[in-house]
Amino acid sequence: MAARLSAAWFLLVAGLLSSCVSKPISPEEALAELIEDAVRGRVPEGQYQNVTPTDEAAAAQFIYVEEWLDVNGEAVVGVVPMVPSAEGVFRFTHTRDGRITYLIAYGWPGPQVRTKALRPVAGSVVTMLGWPDILPAAQLGDAFVITTPREMADEENHPCKQAFVFKIESPH
Repeated sequence: MAARLSAAWFLLVAGLLSSCVSKPISPEEALAELIEDAVRGRVPEGQYQNVTPTDEAAAAQFIYVEEWLDVNGEAVVGVVPMVPSAEGVFRFTHTRDGRITYLIAYGWPGPQVRTKALRPVAGSVVTMLGWPDILPAAQLGDAFVITTPREMADEENHPCKQAFVFKIESPH
């Protein structure tokens, strides 16, 4: 499975680079484009062709997106759009069977993630991709609240840059 995802990530990153040939974009813009495509269901597996970055800017873009995918790729590869697909700085995808929902937060959300777009079933397990522990989460009125790891207050401890993924997994 890891090899399959790694190959898919390469194809996604390569596709981003090939689609940006006519208009150079920053690594941050390339990652945002990938996330937005996944949220809209425009990242089918095998969509992109292999390309080799030929200049320094393309290589930097490729590395930036690949590093993010190494941590968070499952939130954008082989997923389907969710309704709603966005709430403020949050984007949502989920697995085809609907058992796992991914909340992608643009920027570090601080000590808590608060969303009114999700109402996970009781017993759901919440984790952050790139962090080993289960996170405290609860439905408080109309808001679903996830407490982020205290250690993440220091940017040096973040598992990635720009966008952070919270995985909400429903029980069987």
